[in-house]
Amino acid sequence: MTIPPLGPLASLTLRKPAEAARQILALNPGREVLWLAFFLAVVLNCIAQMGLDLSIAASGGPTVSQSIPVVLIRSAGTMLFSILAFLYVGRFLGGTGRFEDLMILTIWLQFLQIAALVATLALSLIAAAFMAPLILATAIYSLYITLHFLNEAHKLGSLGKSFGVILLSALLAVPIVLILNPLGPV
Repeated sequence: MTIPPLGPLASLTLRKPAEAARQILALNPGREVLWLAFFLAVVLNCIAQMGLDLSIAASGGPTVSQSIPVVLIRSAGTMLFSILAFLYVGRFLGGTGRFEDLMILTIWLQFLQIAALVATLALSLIAAAFMAPLILATAIYSLYITLHFLNEAHKLGSLGKSFGVILLSALLAVPIVLILNPLGPV
């Protein structure tokens, strides 16, 4: 397996997410590499989330204190549940994606989201007013990329079906999140 340069791949993901998805899927790494990347993404996400929490607390915003193990478990669980929901809902809607396909695309998107969050945090040190709009823009653009990634992984042939996968997966996720975390913030 040859890893392409990450900078151009990130740029391609932002410009042409479907083409980037095809290149990422062609990597076809082994399960060990996928799980290592998965846990690296979980740890980096935890660090970024704690940085965001500290940044919000420093600016006088509401604070939510959570221990590192709780944040790690929640991050890993959310990411794994997303992969499984996208897999089974996508198959329900006629997709043919494999677990490994959805895992590698989700991990890559997670790394990009972490980079965007770190950039947002750095920019918010200069101008705190940019934090909320940049986080919202990242979420919207991540949705756009996810539509293309799901379409490529499942070979759905339609961004509308990809949106259906996201919508049905979210409908499955809300009750499970509420069951697992009934007293905490959603």
